[in-house]
Amino acid sequence: MTEINIGKSFSSTPAGRYYSDGDSSGEKFREEVLWPTLKTLKPNEKLKVIIDDNVEGYGSSFLVEGFAGVVKHGYMEPTSLLRTIEIVYSDPDFEFYKDKINQYIKEAKFNSIAYKRNR
Repeated sequence: MTEINIGKSFSSTPAGRYYSDGDSSGEKFREEVLWPTLKTLKPNEKLKVIIDDNVEGYGSSFLVEGFAGVVKHGYMEPTSLLRTIEIVYSDPDFEFYKDKINQYIKEAKFNSIAYKRNR
C-alpha cells in the first residue's frame, strides 16, 4: 500500500487554501503530493494518508482544497476517491479531521470548478 504521511512528507503545519497562502497550503498538497500519488496507483490499490504524525491540526480551508479539490477540479469522482484513500490516525482527537475530510469529499461536486493555479 502506498502511503503519504502529511506531517513528515509535506508539512508539520499544513494551513491555508491556495499557494498564495504559503508553502503548506491545501492547493500545494493536492497538486504536488496527493494527486500525483493517486495517479501512480494501480487499479484497486489503496492510498494510506496519515494525518496525525507530527501535525497539531488542520483548518477547514486546507482540508477542503487539499482533498475535496480532487473532486471539484474533476480529477476523481467522490465515491472513487473515498474508496481509494484510507485516512489513518492513532490520536483519537484526529477522528474529527477524518470525518471532515470524508464530509468535504462527499459534498464536493465533480468537475464543478476549472482549475487555475492560484499563485
